[in-house]
Amino acid sequence: MGPKQASENKGSEKKKRMMTMAIKHEIIEKHESGVQVIELARQYERSTSTICTILEQKDAIKSTKPSKGLTILSKLSSDIHDEKERLILISIKRETVGGDSVTEMIICGKASRIYDDLKGKKAAERGDFDTSENLQNQTWLAG
Repeated sequence: MGPKQASENKGSEKKKRMMTMAIKHEIIEKHESGVQVIELARQYERSTSTICTILEQKDAIKSTKPSKGLTILSKLSSDIHDEKERLILISIKRETVGGDSVTEMIICGKASRIYDDLKGKKAAERGDFDTSENLQNQTWLAG
């Protein structure tokens, strides 16, 4: 007998599939309406462990208003980040409907200005500093 060869089953490794927050919301809603965990696992082609993890995190998941396509609920994310994403999507939609081209550089610049503006407003609400000096005009939405 010759030496054993290592099997090369690297292609058979399971690839991690992401699940959007919208699907997680659906799972929670269906479970709350009486659908069993095993049935949800079959329907979404996930393990019962995955479904149970989603249900354990349901309070955190339900408290978010995720942007379209969001898959991971980050502890670093805040209301400011959610609002920034929402406003960026509105801005992109306005520009594309108007026939303007939207580049990554334009989006990044707007995202930065939006974030700074929202962060300044949040700080002003808390009374951290003078709003008249630190809040920027909301020209990022117009162009």
